[in-house]
Amino acid sequence: MARVLVLGCTAATPWTRDQLVRLQAQSRGVTLVGADTPAALTQPSFVDETVAFDVHDPAASRAWARGRTDIDAVLTVQELCVEATAAVADELGLPGNTPAVVHRIRTKDLCRERLRSAGFAQPRVAVCTTRAEAESFMREHRGPWVVKPRDGFGSTGVSLAHDAADLSTALAALRNLSASLGKFGVHPSAGDRSFLIETFVRGREFSAEGVLLGGAPRVLAVTEKRTNAEFIETGHRVAPLTDPALGAAADTVARAITAAGVTHGAFHAEFWLTDDGGVVLGEIHARPGGDYIHALVEHTRPGLELYALMVDDLLGRTPAPIPPQTRSASTDFLLLPPGRLRAIHGWPAVTTHPAVLAAELWVSPGDDIAPITDNLDRHGVLVTTGEDVRANVTFTVDAEITAAA
Repeated sequence: MARVLVLGCTAATPWTRDQLVRLQAQSRGVTLVGADTPAALTQPSFVDETVAFDVHDPAASRAWARGRTDIDAVLTVQELCVEATAAVADELGLPGNTPAVVHRIRTKDLCRERLRSAGFAQPRVAVCTTRAEAESFMREHRGPWVVKPRDGFGSTGVSLAHDAADLSTALAALRNLSASLGKFGVHPSAGDRSFLIETFVRGREFSAEGVLLGGAPRVLAVTEKRTNAEFIETGHRVAPLTDPALGAAADTVARAITAAGVTHGAFHAEFWLTDDGGVVLGEIHARPGGDYIHALVEHTRPGLELYALMVDDLLGRTPAPIPPQTRSASTDFLLLPPGRLRAIHGWPAVTTHPAVLAAELWVSPGDDIAPITDNLDRHGVLVTTGEDVRANVTFTVDAEITAAA
C-alpha cells in the first residue's frame, strides 16, 4: 500500500481540521503518515501513523527524510509547511514543487518580480529595512500603499498607509508581528527585519482555487473576497466561471502558476479585476485556500474530491474526472466591535438551517472582545450554500450579537 507523508497533520483552525478530515476520507488505498512537531502531536491528528519533527523547518524535515525508502508521496495543506514539504520531496526524489520555487512564491517580492518578468501585471514593490526607504518609495509612487511582511500570511502585519502617520502605525504593526504569529504557533527568530511596501491595487479582489494534474494547472473555482479596512478577510463567495471576465482571469492565473514554476499539488492564487477590465495578480500559494474555501470548491462541484486529485497525481494514478460547477457557496466571518459580549441570539437556529454547511462560534457571553489584528481574531464563521451556480447565497443569518461599549 502506498504511503503518503502529510506535513502538518494537526490543526490550529477549524478549516484546517476540515481539510485534514477530507484528506483522510478521500485517501483510499493509501496509508497516511502524519508529521508534526512534538508539541502539536499532543492534539488529535487525522492520519494512520504519526512521526515527530519540526515540519516548519526545511532543513530538519530534509534530515528526517534522508535515506528513507518508505514514503511514496508527500503533501501539506498548511502554508507553514510548504517549504519543508518541498525539501522532503527533493530529498526523496518524489514528485513535488522544487524548494527554490516554493521559497520564491513564499517570498512575495521575489514572486512579484518573477511574474512581472513573465509579462503579468503586478503592483510596484520595494523591500525595505528602514522607514526612510519606505518614505522614498512613497515619494516615487502614488498612494495609497500597502505595508506587509515579506513572507507573512493570515493578514498578519498587513496595513494600508495613506500618509506618514499611517506609515508609523504600519511599522508598529510589523514590530508586533511576533505576537501575531504566535497565535499560529509560529515564533520567528530575530534576524532579517526587512518588509515590503507596494502600491495599492484598486479593483474587485478574487482568488483562484485549483490543482495541478500532470503538471497542468486546472482552476476549479474563483471566489470573490471581502475584506475590511484592515485587510482582515470577512468572507468569500464562489463566482461562476461562465462569467467571461472571470473565465479569462482564470486562464491568466493558470498561465501565471506555470510561469511561477509550480508543478504539483493544489494552488490558491489571488488577483484583482481592475475597473478597466485588467487582471493584476496578487499572492500565489502552493496549497489549498484556507477559511473553508476548500469546502466551497468541493460543494460547488458535486462529487469533486480535491484531495483525492492531489494524492492520485502525486502517486502517478489517473485522476477522476472533474465534475461541472453547478452550485454556489460562500463563507461569512463574524467580526464584533471591542467590548464585553452580552448575549448571542438565534445561533441554534443558524446551525441547524439546511443551507448551512458549517458554523463555528469562538466567543461566548461574558467574553471581553479585543480589537482584531489578524484572521485568527475573528469571532465566528458560517459556510452557506445556494443551489444555483449564478445565484447569490440568499441565506440570512438570524443572529443578533451585541457588545458593550
